Formats: sequence, structure tokens, C-alpha cells
Amino acid sequence: MYPSRGLSRQTPLNFHILIIVFLLTLSTPVSARTQTLVPLHVQKGTNLIRIARQYCNKPSDWKTIARINKLSSPYIIYTDATLQVPLPLLRAKKVSAKVISLKGSPLVLTRENKSLKLHKGDAVLPGQTVITRGDEYVHLVYPDNKHSRIGPESKMLLVYLMRLADNNLQAEFFLDRGKITNSIERKLRPNEHFRTRTPMAITGIRGTEFRVKVEDPETNIIETLKGRVALSAGGQKIFLSRGQGSKVKKGQQPTPPHALPPIPALPQLKKIYRTLPIVFTAPVQKGIRSMHVRVTTDKKGFNTLVEQSAKPGNNFALSSLTDGSYFLFLTAIDSAGFESRPAGPADLHIRTNPGAPIISSPKNNRKFFTPEIKIRWLESDLADHYRIQLATDSGFTHIVEKKQTTKAFYTTHDLKPGKYFFRVQLVTDDGFETLFSTPLTWEIMAQPKLGSLNTSSKGSDDGITLRWPAMADTAGYMIQIATDKACTDLIAEDDKLTDPSYTINFQLVNGKYYVRIRSITKDGLKSPWTPPQTMTVEAESSWLPHGMALLGFAALILIF
Repeated sequence: MYPSRGLSRQTPLNFHILIIVFLLTLSTPVSARTQTLVPLHVQKGTNLIRIARQYCNKPSDWKTIARINKLSSPYIIYTDATLQVPLPLLRAKKVSAKVISLKGSPLVLTRENKSLKLHKGDAVLPGQTVITRGDEYVHLVYPDNKHSRIGPESKMLLVYLMRLADNNLQAEFFLDRGKITNSIERKLRPNEHFRTRTPMAITGIRGTEFRVKVEDPETNIIETLKGRVALSAGGQKIFLSRGQGSKVKKGQQPTPPHALPPIPALPQLKKIYRTLPIVFTAPVQKGIRSMHVRVTTDKKGFNTLVEQSAKPGNNFALSSLTDGSYFLFLTAIDSAGFESRPAGPADLHIRTNPGAPIISSPKNNRKFFTPEIKIRWLESDLADHYRIQLATDSGFTHIVEKKQTTKAFYTTHDLKPGKYFFRVQLVTDDGFETLFSTPLTWEIMAQPKLGSLNTSSKGSDDGITLRWPAMADTAGYMIQIATDKACTDLIAEDDKLTDPSYTINFQLVNGKYYVRIRSITKDGLKSPWTPPQTMTVEAESSWLPHGMALLGFAALILIF
């Protein structure tokens, strides 16, 4: 007897919007089964012969389809039912997936068991296996804008990927270990399938998004991000709404629906990051064991560049991103292993080029006795101008001067003694402002000063003592006494004074003398000489003029 036409029967309204999850009783991997079966949708008014003629290599293949699906005469099939058809029977065009992003050095295992390194832009063909290790990941895109994100420590076989005779796409994956997230932007047509198998489950997707995780050989986790999941195992059926998950253990019923952790609060990101790494703290949330961040180039989160996990309260550090605009997603993972729906996308902007100016001179933490200082920094071709700030505090709250310049140097005005702090910022022609340079600090030292030195030695047997104000951060002083203002005709010099004083313990001829001093800092820096000060020695303050007068009088007597 020939097969009958498909009979119409009432189909549940949610048939096309649910993710249907069938739990297998066997844990045999796909690669080990005798044949791969492909689901075909039964349209209204068709029959087995028409299905075979439309989709199979031979019209007589309807008999094999009937046997596989345990159909007997009169071979009645129902509208919207699903038939399993052996893959070799189908007339189909093989297509490939494309790697649009990855991290690390993931591998692809060919049908010939040859291991090759995957690169961005590579094609992944049916029969090939993608393997990630450590923190590696691979993002695949399929025809018709379907996506799979294969997480770290995963192994996924692309069982088949093809277009049927009616141009509908059929795809099946086998996840041996690790994690995969499948996403489809539009609702699948009745004869399109996008299935993921694990050692214990089959998940089908229709216009939704969900995660499948193989925690270990005995445990699967299924999490619904969008849509609704029907999950059957051990003779029990449960439904998982958006934001719910369930664990399936081998040979057991699924656990009751478990609420996924609350969506975490996004971290407070800067408007723009000008240096790497980008560091921010993982939020602290009750019952959460870790936070997971993912950075993509698109708002929908398809093209992943970076993934990283951190314990709540610890820091994320993203260091491999180049200048550009990105989108950040954050999920929370609880103690049971369930992962929240993602928070985000949050805008993430990075611009590190050009970098902050680099000051080339003078050296940091120097001391100067000159009140005018010239600062230089490395010039950049990307600079429109520079902004400088000079302050008396490291926080730059007490600004002495701020200005703009197109030159790669700056000369201060005469500065008073004290500590100063300087920094410079580069501004490009499109208005981008770099960070300020690392602050440069220096100290202007006070120069030693001498007052009027009009003095006398009358009544003193210990000579003349000169004193001047002590100076801070000074290890010693130098003094010179000369008969000329240029201090070239020296009558006294001492460079080992530790106190701000000097005693002239020899007799001076009456007249004018010139005195100057300089200080020596603890690190050996010598100040400029003070302007020469005049010291007047009166006649009665010295015995030498009187002696000279007596000698002159004796000479006159001898002449006459």
C-alpha cells in the first residue's frame, strides 16, 4: 500500500516558539552512532513518496524513511510532525561556518584526524571538530546570520551543515565538553533546524537564545536566555521560561526550574580609557562565586574579542584591546553553576594614541638656585597644542600658571623659593585630550644673604666674626674675602664651614673688603655666590696701620 497524504491535526500554539529539549537515554556520541538522522518537517498535503522525491536521492527512499520512523501501512503522517531521515539519503548542498573572532590558538580537527591551528576568517566544514583550551574561545557565524560561541575548554563537532532541496538550512553540532551559546536572530522556518547534541541531550532552537554546558560527563546545564524551553528526561517534562535553568544528570529526571542569578549591575566605566590595561572591579553580589565579562565589537554581542572571569571584589584587567569603540557584557555565576542573563551592552571607548607627553628634561626632584627653569618634552606630530600646569602642590589645586603652547618646551617666570610641580597634556586637532604627563617636581632653593658688614675689632682679642641667616636643607657653606669686588684678590677662603658663621682670626689693614658666600646642599649642590658685600675695617681696629705710621716717621728722621 502506498503512503497516505499528511493528515492535519491541531498543533500547540507554542510549537514554533519553544526550544524543545529531548533527553537521550544513551550517552553514545554522535560520531559513534551507525548513522546520522536529519529531521524533516511534514507539510500539509504531502506524503512519504513526495517527501522522498523532493528531498532524497531516489524516490524509493520513502521505504527507508518509513522503516526508520517505524511507520507501517497505510503510512499515515501528520502535518507539522517531524520525520527522521538518514543523512546519506538527502540531496543537499554542504555549506561551511566561518570564524569571525577567536582568542588564543584554538584547533580544528579534520575528518582525517589532522590537527590544524584556527585563524580568523577560516572556514569550518561539516565533519570537523573545534577544540579550545585554557581561556580560548571561538565565535562561528553560519549562513542566514546564525551564530555559535564556543567557550573555553570545549570540544564541538560540526556534524552537518547543509541546505536542503528547498533551500532551508539544517545544522547539527555535538558538544562533547565545555560550553556553547547558540543564537538566531529570526524565527526558524518549519523545515530549518539548528540543533546541539550532548552525550545526554538534544536541544533545538526556534527564534531564541540559550546556553548548553557540559559540566562533566554526567551533568548538563541548560539555561534559557530568550524564549521558552521544554525539557524532558526520566519520564518527566518541565518548562523553562526566560531566566530559568535546569541540570540534567545521566539517567535522572531534570531538576526543577532554577532561577538564574539576577542580572548584575554594570561597573562604572570611564567615558574614555587613555591607557591600558583597563581595570575595574567585579561587582559583589550575594550568592555569586564569579563574574564573567565579555567584550565585543557589536551591540548584539556576536563578535567577541575578550572574555575574562574574576571573583566578586577582585579586578578585571583588559590589556589586549586596541584603540576603538567596544561593547561590554557582564554575567554572574552562582554557587550551583548557573549563569545569569547578560547585563549590557555598556559602551567601552579606548584611545591610547597619542599617549601622554614624556618630559625629557630636567631630571625629576632636582634642586635649583636659579629662579627660572626650562622644561622640555618629546614632540608629537599628532599634537595641535599642549596644555601646561605649574603648581605648588602635587594635586595641582594651587595653580601658579596654566597656559597653552605649540612648542615642546616651557620656561617659567622667576619663581620664589619652594617646591613646584609641573605637568603637560597633548591636545589633537580633533579635540582629543591625552592624560597629563607624569608630574615633574623640583625645588627652588633660597640663596644665602649677607647684610651690611660694617664692623670693628676694637675691644676684641678674638678677631672678627661674620654671621648670616641659616638655610634649610644645607650641609655647609663656602666663604671668600677679597680686596676687590670681583673677588679675584683673595685674602681668605673656606669651603668647609658647617655653621652660618666665619671668624677672621688675623689682623686686617684698615679699609674696605668684599665678602661673598654660597651654600652647599646635602646632595652636594652649590648655590651661586651671593653678590659681594662690603666690610669696612676702621683704623683703630688694627695695629698694622699704627706700626706703618711709626716706620714712616723713622724713615723721615733718617733722611734728614
